[in-house]
Amino acid sequence: MTLLRAAAIATVVFALAAAVARADGDPASDVLLYSNTFVSFSAQSKDPKVALRREVDAVYARNNRVKVAVIATQDDLGSVGVLFNKPGEYAQFLGQELMRYYVGPLLIVMPAGFGIWDGGRSTARENAVLGRLKVGGSSADELTSSAATAVHHLQAAGALKSRDILPPFVTAIPAAGHFGAPLKLTYQVLDDSGKARVDARVVVGTTHTLASWRGSLRPVTGAVYYPLKWNVPRHLPAGKLRFCVTAHDPTGNHSGSCGALQIS
Repeated sequence: MTLLRAAAIATVVFALAAAVARADGDPASDVLLYSNTFVSFSAQSKDPKVALRREVDAVYARNNRVKVAVIATQDDLGSVGVLFNKPGEYAQFLGQELMRYYVGPLLIVMPAGFGIWDGGRSTARENAVLGRLKVGGSSADELTSSAATAVHHLQAAGALKSRDILPPFVTAIPAAGHFGAPLKLTYQVLDDSGKARVDARVVVGTTHTLASWRGSLRPVTGAVYYPLKWNVPRHLPAGKLRFCVTAHDPTGNHSGSCGALQIS
């Protein structure tokens, strides 16, 4: 089996696993992996969703973070419907599901009220703000509007300042190419700040760099395969060939990944 075929199969397996999780597990945990908002399946109007995304985008524009889940019915919770109208308990449950990829303020909005979680850290500032607010109804649209209002007040009060402790999650994709021909190299990266800087290298052995790229800090999403182009030389030194990427978030957390390259 070639590396390219193996990578393609892995991608399909991941997609199928995610589809199963969406069908049988907690839908918000899948959506919030790649997005900062999850809105109830029963939402009807576009305007509340746009307002919520605008408020959340404003939080990230000011270098703070928040993810929001609007839960209007038990169906929005998939297999954990028992947590419906228990926003505090669900915030903790969902936050622990996301902890590999996101540790920061997580706001839950249900008909029963608001819930907040921040990786087990104090949420006293957030709760002080939320305690002055009320959920403005029980429909999905009303809850989404309430979520937008809550995010606005949390940001205005400086309650969404939360230390970023997670490094970016980055994967260099294995590839195969030919001597003397261009080769497309790809990687995936996500970070709970929404931004990352990625440096990349093609290396032989452990120290010999054949090509390198230095990126700049920019928005990133795990839903995208980011491409780079390498013009493969006609002759290569002997040794194990790898494509390596290192991702840095705005606060200095970093992580790396390497994928094998096959050239023939």
